[in-house]
Amino acid sequence: MKKSSNNSVVKKIIKNASIILTGNIAASGLGLISFTLMARSLGPEFLSYFVLSQVYVGVLNSVFNVQTWESMIKFGTKDENKNNIKDIVKTNVTLDILGASIAFIFAITLLDQIAKQLDWDDTLVEVAFLYSFTIPFLLTTLTIGIPRLYNKFAIIAKIQFMLAIFKLSLISLFSFKGGTPKDFVMVYIASDILINLFIIFYSTRLIRKKNGAKWWRKAKLKITREQIKFIWWTNLKTIVRIPVRQLDVVIISIVMTMEVVGIYKVYKEIVAVIGRLGDPINQAIYPEYAKLLGKRKSTETVSVTRHIMLFLLIISLCIMLVLIAGSEYIVATFFGEQYLSMINALYILIVLGSINLFLTPINSLFLASGFAKYGFYLVLFTNIIYLSVAIIAGQRYGIYGIILAFFLQMILNQGLKIVLMKKYSSGWSDVIR
Repeated sequence: MKKSSNNSVVKKIIKNASIILTGNIAASGLGLISFTLMARSLGPEFLSYFVLSQVYVGVLNSVFNVQTWESMIKFGTKDENKNNIKDIVKTNVTLDILGASIAFIFAITLLDQIAKQLDWDDTLVEVAFLYSFTIPFLLTTLTIGIPRLYNKFAIIAKIQFMLAIFKLSLISLFSFKGGTPKDFVMVYIASDILINLFIIFYSTRLIRKKNGAKWWRKAKLKITREQIKFIWWTNLKTIVRIPVRQLDVVIISIVMTMEVVGIYKVYKEIVAVIGRLGDPINQAIYPEYAKLLGKRKSTETVSVTRHIMLFLLIISLCIMLVLIAGSEYIVATFFGEQYLSMINALYILIVLGSINLFLTPINSLFLASGFAKYGFYLVLFTNIIYLSVAIIAGQRYGIYGIILAFFLQMILNQGLKIVLMKKYSSGWSDVIR
């Protein structure tokens, strides 16, 4: 531990992660209060309307909206030429705008047909329609890539905290006045849009400061073959990752009652506290990996990974014990006793979430090392396993079948990444595999 804390890169990662974590804790705490008030006001069944509308937008955005921020960081940190960085930013922003526009159009036009297939009622269709208006603001180069490229984590934390206060204020108002599902969704829509708008505005100013006021005019729409390969495979990976990230609640809604969907969503929100601890590490570590590998320091990158995983092991164990000890009280007190009927499922999810937190650096290292194509095939394979087990075991064992599917997917995904990185231990700086 002492040796780890003396590593300069590890220190920088921990410092940046701490800044992000401080903001995340504050914003997530307020966000959890907002979600709790909404869950108590709506109950499990009506809460599922909110859940499914989020899933619908998330799936359509993942399929049709090009995700460019990972490419932006990998190739932006590698190239010291400012003109080339301008070209990378302009090209990625253009791809973002086109992708978001296409995703928004498909989300609107496909809604009625998908709603008929899934037997959604008019209220759920209206909620999903309204939530689709968040898509045009999901420009990942500006909302994720630029702040991480320039290590501007503190300002993002402040924006998230400010909007969390805004969201909580309105949710509290509707909760006490008996708001409808539509009212609560409108608050979340407004909050999501405002967060992205503020970050887009800040990122635009940051680019102007770093590259000059007329950088957009001077930059060219130019993209290399390696960038195309990286963006192509990372986006395909995002698409095939949908079943694990989005479709679990859809599967539950098909094979179980809408009440179970609401209960499962509450459990996921509690376990998401663990995931939010991993997000700061992921946000801070990926740019540092890209910088180290850009300088061809593969050995040091692996060393940093080991040090960070040691810290995360201790943190994961502590978080797991605390949440398991207090989860029943948290659910009963803040959400209501109607959400306690499947509490054992929550305990299992907490354990799996803690393991996932410990393994966080492997995902970032795998991507930064250029394993975009292998990442796609790996996710495709493990998600086929996930879907097969989720549908079959979900019908037989209910919510525990979904959890079993997630466990198998997680173990296979992380294990195969380690195998591939050991097999191809060279060329991490230049080769896109």
